[in-house]
Amino acid sequence: MNERMEGEREDAQERQSVTRNYYSSRPKTFDTMLGGYTQVHDTDIQESNQLLQALFKQYNGKLSSAHCLELGCGIGRVTKNLLSRYFDRIDINDLLEDYCEQTRTLFENDENKIDRSFACSIGELELDKFPKYDLIWAQWVLGYLNGDDLVGLLRKLKLTLKKNGLIVIKDNCVANRQEAEFDPDDQYYVRTGEQFYDIAHRAGFTVVKDQCSKLKKVVRELLPIRIFVLAIK
Repeated sequence: MNERMEGEREDAQERQSVTRNYYSSRPKTFDTMLGGYTQVHDTDIQESNQLLQALFKQYNGKLSSAHCLELGCGIGRVTKNLLSRYFDRIDINDLLEDYCEQTRTLFENDENKIDRSFACSIGELELDKFPKYDLIWAQWVLGYLNGDDLVGLLRKLKLTLKKNGLIVIKDNCVANRQEAEFDPDDQYYVRTGEQFYDIAHRAGFTVVKDQCSKLKKVVRELLPIRIFVLAIK
């Protein structure tokens, strides 16, 4: 069972409502997507680009570039500047339909790039239950689910991954000896690395890569950020 954290609403629907109101009341800008730290955008994209280059090289043809799913696409910051460079087609998801629509507008000259849009909470995703995705990208979004619900989501996502498919998680992550944190403003859980490993293991994944982000070097006030790459056991 998940122990309730200070400021955490009673159930997923209440938390989702708070999150929806939080983002609906703010402008659809990079500044909103990056919590006021727009200056980290270039470094964020650069290090994620290096990660994907390394993964394609490491898997040497076994990782395809046909189809990607992005969880929490926001206004398409990562979709346009990173994922569209590597994948032929991208399915997008965000809690707000306006965000999905704005992301689509970035590809008006390449309408086939964005395939399906899922405007819903990640906990409510209804996906095709057959191997489809080469990679699933989840950046600053999995914290909207508690531990048990996140295990459930990852198990669902596992059914949609191709044989050598991967999940990339880029998220705030407190040190293992520190207490996990929770932001009541947008109902977001900030976990320890140990918690991420436990959740991945329970869902049937192994962590094949774990690295620290460089973003904290750009803005010292940021929480530590880790990048986990998951593969099916």
